[in-house]
Order: sequence, then C-alpha cells, then structure tokens
Amino acid sequence: MKKLFFASLLTVPFLLSICTLLFSPMNLVHLLDIIFFIGLFFLLIGSVIVVIQAGFFNAFISSSKHFFSTVNKREQSIRSFEGKNSEKLGYKKEYPSIKHILLLGAVYFSFSLVASIIVVTLGY
Repeated sequence: MKKLFFASLLTVPFLLSICTLLFSPMNLVHLLDIIFFIGLFFLLIGSVIVVIQAGFFNAFISSSKHFFSTVNKREQSIRSFEGKNSEKLGYKKEYPSIKHILLLGAVYFSFSLVASIIVVTLGY
C-alpha cells in the first residue's frame, strides 16, 4: 500500500505537468518551473512534518498550558481539590512516510534543477 501511495505521488504530478505541456501553449522552461514548485512543495511539507514530529513546539505548548493553569485561580483550586499533580504526559504524533515525501521532493527538486541548468546552458 505504501509503495502504491509513493508511486502515485511520484507519477501523478509529473503526468499532470506533461499533460499541461501538451494541451496548453507552454514551453519546456514552464514545465521545469512547475516541476520545481512541486518538488519545493513536497520538501516544505516534509520539513514541517519533521519539525512537528520532533517535538520542537512541545516545550512552548506545555509551558503555556502550565502558565495559564497557574494564572487561572479556578483551575488551580480544582487541581488542588482533586489532588492532581502538574506532571504532563508526553505527546508524540507519528506521521506516515515522511521519508517518502522528502525523497519525492528531493527527486523533483533535483530533476528540475539539473534539467534547468542543461536547458539554460544549451540556450533553449
């Protein structure tokens, strides 16, 4: 299932960009620009998921929750009455196929970069 998902992520944007090249008045440079933006999009999404999954914002969120719970007197009295301590449970969200998304973005990005350099060098 994961291989099918990765294969579809790899082929669908490329086929869409080739179809737009065939059916609209676009040249090769525009096609390479579209592929570049697709690769940049996948790299950006994969990078954001990696940052969120690594727990970069967890310290900020937990300290904000702690601060607002100590400021709120009603919350403080409820915690003292129930005898709850202020220890927080760790939360970690796992996202599927981050490696595939980053690899896909790197493939599109690299392909468009190399192809653009070749096209510009040849004087197209």
